[in-house]
Amino acid sequence: MTAPLASGYRESVLWHEAAPLDAGTGDGPLPAEVDVVVVGSGYCGLAAATELARRGRSVAVLDRGPLGVGASTRNGGMVLPELKAGPRTLATQHGDLGRRMFAAVDEAFDHLEALVTGPDAIACDYVRTGRLELASGATSAAALRRAADELEEVGHGARYVTGADLAAEIGSTTYPAGLVVERSGGLQPARFHAGLVARARAAGATLHPHRAVTAVRADGVDTDAGTIRAGDVLLAVNGHVDAAAPDLRRRTLPMGSFIVATEPLTAEQQAAVLPTGRMAYDTRNLLSYWRLDADGRMVFGGRRSLRRTTVRQAREVLRDRMVDVHPQLAEARIERAWGGEVAITRDRLPHCGRSDGAWYAGGCNGSGVALNTWLGHRMAGAICGEELPPFAELPHPRVPPNRAVWLPIVSTALRAQDRLDRIRRA
Repeated sequence: MTAPLASGYRESVLWHEAAPLDAGTGDGPLPAEVDVVVVGSGYCGLAAATELARRGRSVAVLDRGPLGVGASTRNGGMVLPELKAGPRTLATQHGDLGRRMFAAVDEAFDHLEALVTGPDAIACDYVRTGRLELASGATSAAALRRAADELEEVGHGARYVTGADLAAEIGSTTYPAGLVVERSGGLQPARFHAGLVARARAAGATLHPHRAVTAVRADGVDTDAGTIRAGDVLLAVNGHVDAAAPDLRRRTLPMGSFIVATEPLTAEQQAAVLPTGRMAYDTRNLLSYWRLDADGRMVFGGRRSLRRTTVRQAREVLRDRMVDVHPQLAEARIERAWGGEVAITRDRLPHCGRSDGAWYAGGCNGSGVALNTWLGHRMAGAICGEELPPFAELPHPRVPPNRAVWLPIVSTALRAQDRLDRIRRA
């Protein structure tokens, strides 16, 4: 069935309507020399530029497109302090490094909340909603039960929910169990990005959109508008790695993720689908994630497969998934649809350190709102001589070179795992 579309339907990013991308040419001509060039104007790059400028460094931020055109203004706005494993599992797998990585994610969440609350807060509709992770079947339900135990061991508010407790969280019978974690929230990602832009400029960084870096040099960068000499370069490009950073490109996989947004729902509809207003997502490899925005729209995202997908194809798949989960929304019309790319790493963990003669950070695997912001802040400290974040101690494995061959194979295998888990209901 073709998705019912609102009369004003557009394939455009909903968040940009309240916080349009800056279409200008930036802060004047490129400087001939700065202390630090930051490549990428998303959360990570802007946070790094702000901290560096506040420490007295001269900083130029370059982006090959408009400021924030990538995932930083296209994501679902979920502030999730999480890795793909809990604290006990991380400690078992990585020892003390695992414990420090979990602590880093906690610190990243606190860092973001400090930016969006208080007297100098970035206005971005932030609410600490908590999150609801939903099990597709027996295997994932058991994993969520273990995750609840692990989080409780370290004093986090976490509850494994089934039956009436699950029904109080979500108006759906699709999932047999869920995990509620209180330390999570939601924000308007483009408004948050606009706030970071303002803070970077106020600190003294200069921002230069529509300036592509073509090569990283030992003494700076080459761009399509000339060379900038710099003592340090930070690659804060996340999933948008190109030929200017060939080694990092071999270690990062850009993965499409898509979102549809309905027209604003009635108060009754909102209460019927997400009575607690949490950020929700399921445990499938090709997951779905959803939330209500500040205007009461259902914002529903996910991946159709690992293959290339158009916004129109993804729209139909996501609308069908949305109605499978929430039949109450069968008549809800789709108002917006858009896509973007997240940075996936082979081990599903973030990474930072040195690559291609430059500093770098990224690879948050779809959970980068808080983590990428914090990584930028911490990488600024590292450039100034402080300790690197713990993720720098991880080996950073390469992804297989022939992506056109292995991605369809992996995609088929992941879908098979998802189907098997759903068959084996708890």
